[in-house]
Amino acid sequence: MDKSGGCIMAQTNNFSNEPVTIVFNWRVKPGKEQEFERRMHEIHKVARTFPGHMGVTTLNSLAQKDNFHTILRFDTAQHLSDWLNSPARKEMMKPLEEIAHRDVSTKATGLETWFELPGQHVSPPPRWKMALTTMIAIYPLSLLTALYVTPYMEDWPVAIRALFLTIVAPLILTYLFMPFLTQRVLKRWLYKSDS
Repeated sequence: MDKSGGCIMAQTNNFSNEPVTIVFNWRVKPGKEQEFERRMHEIHKVARTFPGHMGVTTLNSLAQKDNFHTILRFDTAQHLSDWLNSPARKEMMKPLEEIAHRDVSTKATGLETWFELPGQHVSPPPRWKMALTTMIAIYPLSLLTALYVTPYMEDWPVAIRALFLTIVAPLILTYLFMPFLTQRVLKRWLYKSDS
C-alpha cells in the first residue's frame, strides 16, 4: 500500500493505461452534512477540468446520515494521480477535512473488480492470471451459446444477435462464472501468498 493524495491505494502499476476508479469513504461531523455536500460539489467542478476525468459521484448512506461515499473515475492511473496530488485539490481539501474524516479508500482498475473477494481486502492477482481466468470463464459461455442458443437465432438480424450476446455475456460472467471461479475453484491459485 502507498500514500497518494492523502488516501491509501493498492499498488496497480501494471494497470497504468486502463481506467481507474477510487472510492473515498467519509464520516461527516454532525450538522455539517450540507456544508460537506457543498464543498464536495466545488471539488467535483474542479476535478472535471482535469485531463482524463471520467466522472464523480458522492452518495449519502441511507442508513447513516453522516456517512458519505465518493466514487471518482479517471481514464488512467497517471491522470488520477495528477488530480489527487494537484495543488488545487490539496487546497480545497483543507476545509473539507475540518468537517469530515476520510476512512481508508480503495482503488480498482480494469478486470480487478472481478477479482475482489467479498469482505476481504486482497491484492489483485497478476495480470496474466486474470487474463487466463477470464478466458476460462468465457470459453464455456461461448461453447454453450454456440451449441444451445445460436441455432435458434439464425433468422435474427445480425445486429440483434450481437446485442443479445453483448447483454447476456457480461451478466453471466459478472454474477455467475467469475464469482464461481475467483471465490471457489481458483481462489488458492489466484491469491496464493508470494512469501
